[in-house]
Amino acid sequence: MYIKMVENLHHELVELGPDLSGLHIMDDKTDILGFKIEKLKTPAMHIIKQNALSLGAELATPKDAITSAKTHYDCLLLGTPKQLKLLIKALNRQPFGLKRVADTLKEFLKSYKSEGIRLMSIVNVTSDSFYVSHADSKSAIEAIYKDIELGADIIDIGAASSRPNAKIIDAETEISRLKEIFKVVKTLKNESVTFSIDTYNASTAKEALKHGFEIVNDVSGLLKEDMLPLVKDCNYILMHTRGTPETMNSLTSYENLFLELDLFFATKLELLERHRCKNVILDVGIGFAKDTEENLELLRNLRHFKHFGKELLIGASYKRFLGEVTESKLEDRGLATALAHFYALQNGANILRVHDLKAHIEMLKLYKAFKEM
Repeated sequence: MYIKMVENLHHELVELGPDLSGLHIMDDKTDILGFKIEKLKTPAMHIIKQNALSLGAELATPKDAITSAKTHYDCLLLGTPKQLKLLIKALNRQPFGLKRVADTLKEFLKSYKSEGIRLMSIVNVTSDSFYVSHADSKSAIEAIYKDIELGADIIDIGAASSRPNAKIIDAETEISRLKEIFKVVKTLKNESVTFSIDTYNASTAKEALKHGFEIVNDVSGLLKEDMLPLVKDCNYILMHTRGTPETMNSLTSYENLFLELDLFFATKLELLERHRCKNVILDVGIGFAKDTEENLELLRNLRHFKHFGKELLIGASYKRFLGEVTESKLEDRGLATALAHFYALQNGANILRVHDLKAHIEMLKLYKAFKEM
């Protein structure tokens, strides 16, 4: 007899060859999910604890919780999807705001299973981008054709730098830089690649959509509502940020980072919903009004934002926080970028926005190989 600890239980179950009708049931017993519940009312905590234990799940609480010394506690709920589904049913019938807890857990579970993964390559038609720039249309067009040949799923094209301290440019300047690009994209609309316009100007987005672009990547975080009439018929990337590129580095202090992002996304999604824009992708805004620790915390807990039921985009490519962690120069952050993006995939990312497309295609092959083992 030989006993081996295994990592990918789903793969091992499939290899074992159980009855297919039982495979889904057993799958639900192999994943342990964790949820931190902050400022939970003490009576609600005791009710969750009792119900969780009866189902084989667990609610970890501070040591003084047994005495009910405080009115609220931070707790950690642990359980399999199957246990949590049963817990949700039980909590729906309970007082002390537990229906809201149940509804939130239900949203998390609905979005738990991962979706497809796509690579978004970056083409900057500007001379002041923080990393790779194409100062003229010719080199940008060459990059577009190269990325199509390599197999990009999405090509994100922008003509205004959003790096820290970058100057805001007007739509007329932006459109003039993109004029030749627009013509080329219009001829490529039957290709398998999807084109995204990276802009904070509604006029630029409107012009791009006329020429075959299908995604608006709004790095302003929907700062101006003139973008709303444009995005109901396309995919819209909603990114969290504060201030502008000129001011965001001074706006990195948060009382509760995840609460602020949750409120930001909830408010903006409600606004987009009212304007019939449902095809929304969320971007937590790595490097935008975030310090190094905050960027790492977002990558570490990225799956938290799956409760909105939207795809998640991550763009950590070559950003400063990677250099601060690895003590590397800008041009030497390729490996750190790939590792950060690999980690993001493990934590629920659906789209990676990248400079090194070829390296990420190889990384994605390796990621999928690990997942299938």
